[in-house]
Amino acid sequence: MIEFSKNLKNERILNGLTQKEMANKLGISYRTYQNYELTSENNREPDLRTLCKISEILSVSVDYLLGIDKY
Repeated sequence: MIEFSKNLKNERILNGLTQKEMANKLGISYRTYQNYELTSENNREPDLRTLCKISEILSVSVDYLLGIDKY
C-alpha cells in the first residue's frame, strides 16, 4: 500500500488540506490518519467505507488512490 500512501498525501496537499483537517472530515483520529500516509510496511490501511470517503473528499477515484488507475 505504499502507492496508496503516496497518492493520498499528494492529493491531500493538492487539495490544500492538513492531516488534521482530513482526519476531522473522515471522523477519525489524527494519529489514525497519519498512519494512512506512512510509507513503511507498518502503515495502517483504511477500511472500504473510509477509503470511499477519502475518494469523495479528494475528488479522485479509489482506483487512483490505490495506484490501479493513473488518472
